[in-house]
Amino acid sequence: MSLKSRSISKDNYTSTIKWIEEKLEEMGASKKEILTGELLLEETFFRLENASGDPEHFEGKISIRKRFGDISLSVSVPGEAYNPFVSMEEVFDDEEEMHVFALLKAHKNSLSYNRRNGDNIISIQVHSSSSKRALQIMTGLVAGLLLGVVLKLILHEGMITWLEQVLLTPIQSMFIQALMMLAGPLIFFSIMSGIVGMSNAADIGKMGGKLLVVSIIKLALVLLIGTALGLWVGTIPEMTEFIQQSKAEDVKVINMIELIVGIVPKSVIIPFASNNMLQILFIALFFGILLAKAGDRAAGAKGVVEFCNRFTMDAMGVLMPVMPFVVAVSMTKMMLHTDLSMLLVYGKIILTGYIAFPLMILLFTILIGVVGRISPIQFVRKTLSYSVIPFSLCNSSACMPETIKFCREKLGIDEKLTMFAIPVGAQFNMTGSGIYLMMVVFIMRLSCGLPVDIDFLLPYFVGALMLTFTFPSIPGAVVVVMASIFELAGVPSSLVMLFIGIDPIMDGIRTAGNVAGDISSAFIMALLDNKVDEEIYNKY
Repeated sequence: MSLKSRSISKDNYTSTIKWIEEKLEEMGASKKEILTGELLLEETFFRLENASGDPEHFEGKISIRKRFGDISLSVSVPGEAYNPFVSMEEVFDDEEEMHVFALLKAHKNSLSYNRRNGDNIISIQVHSSSSKRALQIMTGLVAGLLLGVVLKLILHEGMITWLEQVLLTPIQSMFIQALMMLAGPLIFFSIMSGIVGMSNAADIGKMGGKLLVVSIIKLALVLLIGTALGLWVGTIPEMTEFIQQSKAEDVKVINMIELIVGIVPKSVIIPFASNNMLQILFIALFFGILLAKAGDRAAGAKGVVEFCNRFTMDAMGVLMPVMPFVVAVSMTKMMLHTDLSMLLVYGKIILTGYIAFPLMILLFTILIGVVGRISPIQFVRKTLSYSVIPFSLCNSSACMPETIKFCREKLGIDEKLTMFAIPVGAQFNMTGSGIYLMMVVFIMRLSCGLPVDIDFLLPYFVGALMLTFTFPSIPGAVVVVMASIFELAGVPSSLVMLFIGIDPIMDGIRTAGNVAGDISSAFIMALLDNKVDEEIYNKY
């Protein structure tokens, strides 16, 4: 953490602003972020000054803090309680005042007020790090590993058992239950929102059907690769003791006929109560299609769906900050029963997960060459170059505008097709997440000593293929659905905790795989419809 501070007053305001610019630039803030931070500081500071009752002698303390990649400004001034943001909903006759409040409202998520020890404290978020969550989780992972090693050395067996039963296991269980509580609503509204958003697209029947077929075939092949990778890694003996403690749960045996028939629920409530993701998928598709067909008559209902979708994502955002602590707890518990050789196991899983990406690209290359009868070299070269963006953002939705632009300007895909296939296909092309989960599931099933035969493989593969369409397109979405996938495979859902710690390491490559899958589906569709500008495609 980096912290810089100094006094700020009316007399030294200009020199202080120059100091702020220098420090923010040193910390890595962009010019746009620095300018925005200065504007917000100016408006809030002079409001505090005017409210002080003695502007000429008004003085405060300004601090610049960098923590986990986030950069923030804070102003602390003594005096009577005064929150400059409480009246943001007021309407002012003065045009300049209206512009000021418009600026504050536009950045309200970056502003916060607090009162402590007789001081009014204003905080301004200048820069939010995309790697903040990953750094926090990695910190939790390392802390948990070290704590587990230390506790194993100093505590006797009875004390270790007590610590697990009273503290570690309950914390894990609470977090898993919270994830399962949110998973159903999050997936339900995410899918419905996607379907409702498709209702205004041109030629949705023809284009949507073709996109779905292309995506399903491609996803099925990708999941086969994930299966092969999982079988290649095989059993993890180092996890045996930890796994045995989690096998108290009932292991479900899936049957193909029961799987298909069971997709249709007996009521709307039961799937959410039992966290049956396949039934939730069916309900979301059923009501989503009804809303899409209703057109303008369902405008109010569509608004409710959009609100609920954002609300459930925000709820997941509230849960995510707890994850570093849960990771530390999980790693501590694991190290009480294993040793540092587990780090080598994680290294093998991570390496295999990264190997999956070039294998996916190879698959897409073959499909493009066979289906489109066009050289896939340019597709591979350009897609690999573009993959840096989703890898760094870890969010396929955030980079969607750039993905659309890439498809149009670099691959030569027809604009109308691109505007349909990329946003709509994002839900159908979770290839990166799918291949990773498939790999992990087979590793854990083998490690649990459960059979991997045809009676398991066929129904599980069909179920996993359908469940892959339920993945929300948000960072860390795999953690949300992993427990359900584990349960479908007969693996105790509590074993999800073994993989939360390495999730940030895998998130970037999974997102790159998801986006590459989306791009390849759009490109294959364009090739089938002769909507690729080959001059743009072949241009370096």
